[in-house]
Amino acid sequence: MIRLFNVFCKLNFNKFSILELFFESIEEVAGDKLKSFKMACPYCCAQNPSWSYYDSYERYLISFENGKSVTSSIKVTRIECSSCKHTHAVLPEFIIPYKSYSLLFILRVLRDYFSKVRINALCEKYNINVAMIYEWKQLFLLHKKLWLGILENIYQDVMDFLSKIPVQNTSKDLEDFFKSSGYSFLQGIRKTAKLNSG
Repeated sequence: MIRLFNVFCKLNFNKFSILELFFESIEEVAGDKLKSFKMACPYCCAQNPSWSYYDSYERYLISFENGKSVTSSIKVTRIECSSCKHTHAVLPEFIIPYKSYSLLFILRVLRDYFSKVRINALCEKYNINVAMIYEWKQLFLLHKKLWLGILENIYQDVMDFLSKIPVQNTSKDLEDFFKSSGYSFLQGIRKTAKLNSG
C-alpha cells in the first residue's frame, strides 16, 4: 500500500466533501500524471520506479457531512512497480487502511466524546455503536502516546491534541507517524508492507 500525505497541507478540508478530498488527493496518480509519480516501492524499496496503472477496486468511505453520516463509494487505484511487479493500493491520509470510517469522521467522534457528550447521544448522532467508540478511544490514546512520545503525552491534554489535528502540517505529522510506527494513524492492525515509501 502506498500512502499519500498531501491533502491537509493543500486544502481547507472543511469546505470539501469527502469525495472532493479523495479526488483532489489522488490527482497525482491519475492518468498521465502516474508516469511522473515519484515514490519508492514499499515492497522492494526501488527508488522512483516506473509506476503503471494495474487496476482499481471499489470500497466504502463513511464521513460526516451537513450533520449526518454519509457513505460514499470510491474507486481505489492499484499501481504496479516496474521493478518487482508488486501492486499497491494508493490511499490518501484521511482513509484508514482496512476501515470504512474516514480519519476525519473518527476524529470528530473523539472530539465529541472527550468534550463529554453522552455516549447515547454520540451513537445516535453518528449512527455507530458503543463498542466502536471505546475501540476508537483506546486506539487513539495508544497512537497519541506513540505520536507524542511518553513524556510529552503525559503533559498534552487530549482535547489540546485533538484540536491540533488536522491542521496544515498534519500531512507531515501523519507521514512521520506512519514511518516510525508502522501504522497509519488510527489503523488498528499492522498489515502495511515496508515503511520506507517516502
